Amino acid sequence: HLKDAQLKYLQAQINPHFLFNTLNAGVQLAMMEEADKTGRFLENVAEFFRYNVRKNDEDAALREEIHLVDNYVYILNVRFAGEILFTKEVDESLLNVRVPSMILQPLVENAFNYGIRNISWTGRIELSVYQKGGEICISIWDNGAGMEQERIDQVLSGRAQGAETDAGSNGVGMKNVMERLRLYFHDRARLGIFSEGKNTGTEVLIIIPEKADGELESEDDRCTE
Repeated sequence: HLKDAQLKYLQAQINPHFLFNTLNAGVQLAMMEEADKTGRFLENVAEFFRYNVRKNDEDAALREEIHLVDNYVYILNVRFAGEILFTKEVDESLLNVRVPSMILQPLVENAFNYGIRNISWTGRIELSVYQKGGEICISIWDNGAGMEQERIDQVLSGRAQGAETDAGSNGVGMKNVMERLRLYFHDRARLGIFSEGKNTGTEVLIIIPEKADGELESEDDRCTE
């Protein structure tokens, strides 16, 4: 069984290697043809997939997670003709904080797929990272479809069924994010979902301890001022 697992691991490395080489060839071809926009798009796609493969089962600095979100939103805006307005407000002193890898992009993906993708107004997604009361707060907010409290309770309790909780297009969903946060921070991280209901938007808020050996000080899950 060990040899079989090792073989499958080595086989899994072949396709990403081929993919990266192919994308790099596309970038070079775009440069030769002076197709700057195409070259930039392929570079973002290559960075996105390289991060997914390299950071699987690893932790990451917040700056890396935020850069991946930038890659992802850029790719979406090429695919959907710039329909997504994405803004971020990040306390730069927190960029080196370590977190489980692949916790932000899946939440942004959910905000797009289940929040703003099918709305009739201009979709917005905002990412905020800030400190409060000895904790670090990471907020992903959208102005989209919103969620009923019953659905929020189902998602947070792990009882919900559906792609947004079990697996997104990249195989990482809300349930996965919650479990990895729990394991990485030894049950000392919190994740909340806030919405006033249909068409009111949704905020997903991650709260992690500022220091690995410190105690969580704030009782306010909203991280409000």
